[in-house]
Amino acid sequence: MTKSSVVVEQLGKKFGLSLRSALKYGLVDSLRRSLGRGKDQRLRPGEFWALQNVSFSLEPGDAMGIMGANGSGKTTLLRILNGTFSPDTGKVAMRGRIGSLIAAGAGFSPMLTGRENVFISGALLGMGRAEIRKRFDEIVAFSELEEFIDMPVRNYSSGMSVRLGFSVAVLGTPDVLLVDEVLAVGDIAFQKKCYERILALKAQGTTVLLVSHAIGAIWAVCNKGLFLNKGLPLVVGDVEKVCKAYDEQNALNARVALEKEQSVAAAASIGQDGALPTVYGHSRGGTGDVECLNVRLLSAFTGLEVEYAEFGESFFIEYSYVVRKTIPQPIFRSSFDAVHYKFIVSIDSYEQGYSWDVIGPGKYKMCVKLESQFLRPGLYTINTSVVSRGIGVHLFYWLGATSFTVRHPENRFLYSNENAIVFFPVCMNLAKEEE
Repeated sequence: MTKSSVVVEQLGKKFGLSLRSALKYGLVDSLRRSLGRGKDQRLRPGEFWALQNVSFSLEPGDAMGIMGANGSGKTTLLRILNGTFSPDTGKVAMRGRIGSLIAAGAGFSPMLTGRENVFISGALLGMGRAEIRKRFDEIVAFSELEEFIDMPVRNYSSGMSVRLGFSVAVLGTPDVLLVDEVLAVGDIAFQKKCYERILALKAQGTTVLLVSHAIGAIWAVCNKGLFLNKGLPLVVGDVEKVCKAYDEQNALNARVALEKEQSVAAAASIGQDGALPTVYGHSRGGTGDVECLNVRLLSAFTGLEVEYAEFGESFFIEYSYVVRKTIPQPIFRSSFDAVHYKFIVSIDSYEQGYSWDVIGPGKYKMCVKLESQFLRPGLYTINTSVVSRGIGVHLFYWLGATSFTVRHPENRFLYSNENAIVFFPVCMNLAKEEE
């Protein structure tokens, strides 16, 4: 039976919120250890959990992708695994030689040359001097730093330091490899070489733990995944589920930030008398003849208000209006913004074939059903406006009226381009041509 190469059980790590609390509790914990009592596992005033209740097991040849927003505990986890930090709760078991690259130039002495640092780093990874000599030319050739190897590392760029550190780590044939955000270093050819080396190590039985924000990199290398959010393991196991959870958490975080920004902008757009601005440059404005009071997203199945839409499924947008003056030939418009792009979709009542001769004062509701949509997973914002065909200005406009998230489908993994916003269902056929 194959023994696990990495076992993590109920792992937890605390840090102080300030230098003062960190020093205070560090001294307390040192005293406790000297008395044989171990660390205090309670969360004390002025502390927070950087990691909590993290458990997983990896076999030789497994590759785990670790994902999460900044501050979620990814690098803390790797630093516990490589022995830099000690856990406050739980335990870690590692088997074999560990190779790690957690930061650019980590462990390098800036005053020493690249050559000297190769020998030092190799020794720290458990390589003997004879083994380092044997592999030295291969390490330098892999890093592509032959002409700079006798230059002090302090004169290296961060990319050069990562290249050299990565070369030492992967060419030492570790049993466990810890990698933190270094696969984007160098040109395409060097990145390809890095991927090929990691895949070769996996095939030889090396266990890989890779931290990255790049879904494509995680999916390419890993067969297992861990999604951390504020130190908690929300998804453990299937790598595609982890990638989806990470992407949707990013959309949720972006939505919270956007709503705060929109709330401030909306408040600034309303005058002291409650009137809308009659000039452009605000988030809301218009002539005052008509105003949209609310925009809601409704489920096409339940009719209830929702904050998200399922990929590929129809949904409703409900608008509530108050009309204060008679409007001839009104036109209702909406547009969608994505995170990286503005006005990616336009919905115009006249373009859609709907027209009204006139609408009088009163309250109105309009429900728009999107019969089909193939927006890729992510955050979208709805802008809305009302114009009259014969008048060349907005009777009302509202930028950022509401926002919604398109969720990942259960039966499809959409990973290819995080900036893309539309998915086109297509038919594909590949046939080899006759020579």
